[in-house]
Amino acid sequence: MPVELVAVVGGYGSFDALFRDPAAVFPEVDLLYGKLLAKAEGVRPAPGLKTCILGGELTGMLAHEAVGHTVEADLVLGGSVAGPMLGKTVASPLVSLTDYAHAAFGKAAPLPVYVDDEGTPAVDAEIIRDGILVGDLNNRDTARRFGMKPQGNARAYAFSDEPLIRMRNTAILPGKSRLSDMIASVEDGYYLTDTRNGQADTTGEFMFGISMGYEIKNGKLGRALLDTTISGVAFEMLKTVDMVSDTVTWCSSGFCGKKQPMPVGLGGPELRCKLLMGGR
Repeated sequence: MPVELVAVVGGYGSFDALFRDPAAVFPEVDLLYGKLLAKAEGVRPAPGLKTCILGGELTGMLAHEAVGHTVEADLVLGGSVAGPMLGKTVASPLVSLTDYAHAAFGKAAPLPVYVDDEGTPAVDAEIIRDGILVGDLNNRDTARRFGMKPQGNARAYAFSDEPLIRMRNTAILPGKSRLSDMIASVEDGYYLTDTRNGQADTTGEFMFGISMGYEIKNGKLGRALLDTTISGVAFEMLKTVDMVSDTVTWCSSGFCGKKQPMPVGLGGPELRCKLLMGGR
């Protein structure tokens, strides 16, 4: 059976500046090749509700797809699950989530936005604080309707497009646990590192494809996994989080497809939680 993995290599700057020396990307190619060899000998996970550790890429996908879209105020007006949950507990006290404008954790964010396409200066928009849903993402109109302050989330793809409420750089904040301790704490579960796709709706239900992951047996990493899926309801699954790692992995999801294509950044730490794993 064929197996595949995909990795994106790049960064800030132009192609000629980033790839002047092809040998510079060889270590990343070697890493990907090693993962592919492990996956070729991989196994199917056991289906059902399992203890899992999500890698930063998957945490970012969850933050964007399953939480971020539910708090976009135009979707709240359309009946999003997040509407009546403002001010209520939607996650473990270990979970905080912010849509960053242009800098985060002392560094530039992947896709810095300094002013949005309605002319609003961009500032960080706090969404979840210590498990409590504390804010929505607005444009000028919805901010006026809800009695909130616009924070620079109205973005348009082209000069002729209507600015829509969009995320910028959405991430769950780091915690205090080390990844090695998180893995050691799991007797029987999975460490999920890479995703090939994901989707969610305004109920917070999500399903993500897993393209790379590993068994965890008796606190140690085991065999690689073949392609599978995870699913759940974001505001229920986030309540099961009981460990959050102390490092954040940023990635760019490419283009978010809400009516207009829009580049966004996403990321987060590793999370230990309960997830519904797919099987064969």
